[in-house]
Amino acid sequence: MMGKSYKVIEVFFSRKAINASEFKTVNLDKIDTDGLMYFKDLVDDEIFQSNLEKLEKLSSTTGCQGELDLEMFLTSNDYVLNAENSSGSSANFGCSKRVFETLASPTKTIKNMLAAPSSPSSPANGGSIKIVQMTPVTSAMTTAKWLRDVISSLPDKPSSKLEEFLSSCDTDLTSDVVKRVSIILEAIFPTKSIDRGTSIGLNCANAFDIPWAEARKMEASKLYYRVLEAICRAESQNNNVNNLTPLLSNERFHRCLIACSAELVLATHKTVIMMFPAVLESTGLTAFDLSKIIENFVRHEETLPRELKRHLNSLEEQLLESMSWEKGSSLYNSLVVARPSLSTEINSLGLLAEPMPSLDGIVARQSIHPDGLPPTPSKRRPSAGPDGNCYPQSPKRSCTESRNSLVERNSQTPPPKQSQTGLSILKAKYHPLQATFASPTVSNPVSGNEKCAVVGVQIFFSKILKLAAIRIRNLCERLRHEELTVSVYNIFKQILDQQTALFFNRHVDQIILCCLYGVAKVSQLSLTFKEIVNNYKREPQCKPEVFRSIFVGSTNRNGVCIF
Repeated sequence: MMGKSYKVIEVFFSRKAINASEFKTVNLDKIDTDGLMYFKDLVDDEIFQSNLEKLEKLSSTTGCQGELDLEMFLTSNDYVLNAENSSGSSANFGCSKRVFETLASPTKTIKNMLAAPSSPSSPANGGSIKIVQMTPVTSAMTTAKWLRDVISSLPDKPSSKLEEFLSSCDTDLTSDVVKRVSIILEAIFPTKSIDRGTSIGLNCANAFDIPWAEARKMEASKLYYRVLEAICRAESQNNNVNNLTPLLSNERFHRCLIACSAELVLATHKTVIMMFPAVLESTGLTAFDLSKIIENFVRHEETLPRELKRHLNSLEEQLLESMSWEKGSSLYNSLVVARPSLSTEINSLGLLAEPMPSLDGIVARQSIHPDGLPPTPSKRRPSAGPDGNCYPQSPKRSCTESRNSLVERNSQTPPPKQSQTGLSILKAKYHPLQATFASPTVSNPVSGNEKCAVVGVQIFFSKILKLAAIRIRNLCERLRHEELTVSVYNIFKQILDQQTALFFNRHVDQIILCCLYGVAKVSQLSLTFKEIVNNYKREPQCKPEVFRSIFVGSTNRNGVCIF
């Protein structure tokens, strides 16, 4: 396949392929060139745009001739749809873009989303569809150019402005931040060698792996410092935040930001040997932890390419639909505080997350595990909760807690505010990151009478509802029963608010399928569950395990029909 591609490029651009390992240029200085070919001057700044347009034209011509195009299978839903409506006016809809913007905008209401225009690709709509696709080649080139031009040129240490924020805290946190990012990124991109002289992690097989990992660590740290500074600037301008110490001393917040930065670097370099959720396992985070930072990361890194935004959107959907509901998720530690009535079932199923491993524990683990692979979350036995959070623990899990080497200094007394009630929908009210990442049992600095667990659960539930609204609408359109959309959504919303335990250890789509079938039965429609499942199989996010393996008891799993 690659050989044919090289030949096409040679003919089309009239350039001869050169072994990349034998050719030295600034464009290759941070790329593992083993097995790659290089085309001289092909991506130089002066002619990059014109060559890119030629490549797009070639791709378009190939598609028009009816030839099989691999990108149709690689890009999935990452395309922009341009459809002409009956009146002749055009409307542009980006499926993935719309989903991401919906999830990332807590101020948009569910009602607006349910009333949003249907996608032109919906089976309920007819008419011509013109697909303008971003090819895998241009996508990779765009993200690599962003990393090279925007991130690589940044300093490899906190800027003077960021140091100002860190030093203005109750205690100067600069050294803590630098030490932390070094430890966490070493856990994600291991570079040190053990006694027998082999490198740990990343399946290192040759001497090029260590320099590669060092380069990725550098890129991730630069991106982390950049976004951290942007968040500090934004939080400092918020009237509800008088002191950044609680946020900047929060271990979980920093690890999530570092993990997100590392994940984007891995995605840019298409690193298949460390696929998501490897960054969670390496950093001691859970899916619920990471779900708190994605929206803020995108908001504060304005230069982020569209392809990487789509990647984060895809990750956030995975976190919302199932990963955050799995056993060992820190979501359950927040639920037992925000919803005390659920604590009995959560404890009986052993769902609580164990305390996050300390930095010292991560350092020790790098030495203990020569293959560089950390133990799975279910087997991890950390010694302490380094962010100082007093999470309720399962009776079956006993561990001796000790102080972390970087102590979280969260002693600010929050000003009293009017309490906000109701967990079903997040109201249009700004919650600083300090409240999002604080211990579930700490009072909310915005409204002092409620716990921070309530804030975290509110935000998470609002995102679940928005994701569900989109999927319910799409499935109802596919079934040609759009009239069921609002009813199915209302049932789903009620279950999430009043029967939350039904989501434990389950996939959001499993609840949607059951809600749809229940509404169809009550409405006396001749719509079988088999029809619903068959149409669901055509949805882009469908996975066979959603309807083949569903949690029905403490140890049993069966098909969705049994559930």
